[in-house]
Amino acid sequence: MSDSSISEPGVNEQSLARYQEDPDVYTDPVWTEEDRDVWMSLLTLLQQIWKRYENSLHPDYLSGLRCLDISTSRIPSLSEINGMLASIGWSAAYVDGMVNDRLYQEMQASKVFPVARHIRQKRDLYHSAAPDFIHDVIGHLPMLFSPQYQSLLNEWARRALTARPDANDVQVGKALAALIEEKEKKSPDLEVIAERTAFLQQLHLETSASPSRAARFARFYAWAIEFGVTLDKAGSIKINGSAALSSPGEFERMISGKVRLQPFVSCAITSPVNYSVVQDTIFVAKDFSEYQEVLANI
Repeated sequence: MSDSSISEPGVNEQSLARYQEDPDVYTDPVWTEEDRDVWMSLLTLLQQIWKRYENSLHPDYLSGLRCLDISTSRIPSLSEINGMLASIGWSAAYVDGMVNDRLYQEMQASKVFPVARHIRQKRDLYHSAAPDFIHDVIGHLPMLFSPQYQSLLNEWARRALTARPDANDVQVGKALAALIEEKEKKSPDLEVIAERTAFLQQLHLETSASPSRAARFARFYAWAIEFGVTLDKAGSIKINGSAALSSPGEFERMISGKVRLQPFVSCAITSPVNYSVVQDTIFVAKDFSEYQEVLANI
């Protein structure tokens, strides 16, 4: 997940190289007892959910989980993760929180997946407002072992780099980041959250009628990658979105029918997203080829 900033379109190889040359992006955090407790508790809970609702998980996600071979008892190091990703030509590097869109896209276009270096607080076990280590490793990385998902993600990044965010995109990105920042505090201020939520909603109303090309790419990523749902041949849903796969609260809402399902092809690109809350509406694609068709027309 990223926020918005204005920079010139196209891959900035020098910028990305400087980032990758920083040794800090490969240095594992010093995990606390709470971090280890949250890792074990959340993965145990997710495994129980996955087992119970295995038929609702995308088969590529299940096979990717087996490739990663993650243990509930120990947080993997980045070098271990990269050893697993090496077989598919990808790697991972640490980022601090939400990075700007351009770097996020440059990394994925270069087959480097950005992984948050923090783990959510225990109070956020069921849903985290911000992407964390668990979201990135458990939500995103298993799907990277799917060739069709890899192709989609890489194509999205390369195409998104050709779109320049406008001033409205930047404002929306900053408003979302400010909202998430408040929600992530040890003692968030409910009045501030309400004010920032209202401000973000107003910005979404003002920009939803004619979103920029950059905004359309951002919405595509939200609804195809973070909250992606496709159908199998029998018409049953298969969840492939990283936010749902790493969030028990998000996943259980989908499974229990508490979210409204709408067609991806006609609705997703016109719908802004607030990542800081669980979703009320999810957009369903027939399959990954539909994602590719929509992406090709942005």
